[in-house]
Amino acid sequence: MPPTAVHHAPSKTRRGWVAKAILRAIFTGQFKGGDRLVEEELAVTLGVSRTPIREALGELAGIYLVSIRPNHGAVVCPWGPTQVRELYHMRRVLESEAARLAAPHIDSAALAQLRDQHQLLLRADPRPGSWSNDILQLDGRFHDLVAASSGSERLAEEIGRYRDLIDSIRDAIRTAHAQEMALTEHTAIIDCLLARDAARAAAAMNGHILRGTESAVASLFPSSRGRTFGTVGVGLGAPAEDIKPVSRGLSGENGL
Repeated sequence: MPPTAVHHAPSKTRRGWVAKAILRAIFTGQFKGGDRLVEEELAVTLGVSRTPIREALGELAGIYLVSIRPNHGAVVCPWGPTQVRELYHMRRVLESEAARLAAPHIDSAALAQLRDQHQLLLRADPRPGSWSNDILQLDGRFHDLVAASSGSERLAEEIGRYRDLIDSIRDAIRTAHAQEMALTEHTAIIDCLLARDAARAAAAMNGHILRGTESAVASLFPSSRGRTFGTVGVGLGAPAEDIKPVSRGLSGENGL
């Protein structure tokens, strides 16, 4: 179904929406390493102009999910366990440091409220139909609070660069068990922050993201056994004639 509201959304929102659509197609294997992403085709498929497509591809190039090649446009970079671990490693370094910096002055009342909401979701029985989406929203609020409380705008902005990417991975692989684990681990981090223990908060955040890394790898590449996926067709150094133009796997607003 073609989108409608997306045409009237603010430019930043539209760009983010397009980026998430492309990310989802990459993470579900609909786009593979070496696939060329043609702006015109993506614009028609998603029902937007070329401007947000170009902006979204530039954003994805900044985190090495696509490569912008002169005269050939955007090409999906190789995507496999190694790349997932690299991305999560960057997130782990950034967010562990944010937790360490935030510990001395993060808002205790906001933390306590988040903790209560985590416990409500953990104890929910029966679980409402919105349970999984509620956790994703709570997850975002928790990580946003820690980043914003770090006292470093540059650090918070850098964490934000990876937000759409990580959210799209989690949305593609979410399971009840993984989400329960995240709630439990968030609670442990919150307790360290409430105790103003910077070292333990950083360590708890590090462990949380490290576990999430291997969970993501196992879910995205269940038969990987350490191999690198996402290089079907060509790699970054392949000749231009081997690059495969595609726009499959994407849909309009209601397909997200």
